[in-house]
Amino acid sequence: MLRDRLVVILILIPLGTGILLAGGVVFDALITAFLVMAAFEYARLFSTPDKPVPAGILAAGCAILAVVRAFWGFDHTGIALCAVIFLSMIWFLIRFERAGEKRSATAMGITLGGTLYLGWLAAYFISLRQLPYGFWWMLLGMVTVGAADSGAYLIGKAWGRHPLTRYLSPKKTWEGYAGGVAASALAGSAFGWLVGFAAGAASGITPLKGLILGILISTFAPLGDLAISMIKREMAQKDSGDFFPGHGGVLDRIDSWLVMAVIAYYTVIGLFPLLP
Repeated sequence: MLRDRLVVILILIPLGTGILLAGGVVFDALITAFLVMAAFEYARLFSTPDKPVPAGILAAGCAILAVVRAFWGFDHTGIALCAVIFLSMIWFLIRFERAGEKRSATAMGITLGGTLYLGWLAAYFISLRQLPYGFWWMLLGMVTVGAADSGAYLIGKAWGRHPLTRYLSPKKTWEGYAGGVAASALAGSAFGWLVGFAAGAASGITPLKGLILGILISTFAPLGDLAISMIKREMAQKDSGDFFPGHGGVLDRIDSWLVMAVIAYYTVIGLFPLLP
């Protein structure tokens, strides 16, 4: 198990960094591909014999939102989202009427909820990468969320006493959560200095901004992890899939990252311009 986890990490870090550096269509295509895989896992988690969730419809909706964001930013997301909703309505009305799927209304709610949750949030990876110096901001965000996960695990394992949640993830503790925030803040500050040096003064990346980004990301990133834990517990599943040996499925790996991309994007465009 540990060997599989290490092998996956050693492969993904250089591969992910290279694709992140490439940016453009290569990066957008990879995000869309991973998003489609996550959508299939999401649909599989919720599907039951009397309530099949159409993975193709969910994946198509997520891909549409990602592609529109890649080419037009936020300009046409409204009409894209409306189109996805209307097409889903048509699909489920037909399934209810002609296929006798009497829980089609529930399946439609799950499909549209998954489209928003996955498609809308994951599109922020694309928006963040497209910002000026987006490569460096994305890299900084990835480091802080990774540091938060590692800090929470190590501190929680060593000193964790008070459960963060009773049912969703009993092994997570408040001590681990605090350790994750501290580790992310320190990593953000240190890496902010390195990134600022590498990207140049014009990037505006500083240790202070790295510190702030680390605190904000580590404060809210656990929401993604706990949300997926809630889904898996309700559906009595341990992992969303097995795409990454030793790590679970795609959805298991991007849960906190979805929150990271949103927090990083709005922090960079909204909060940081207000700082000296």
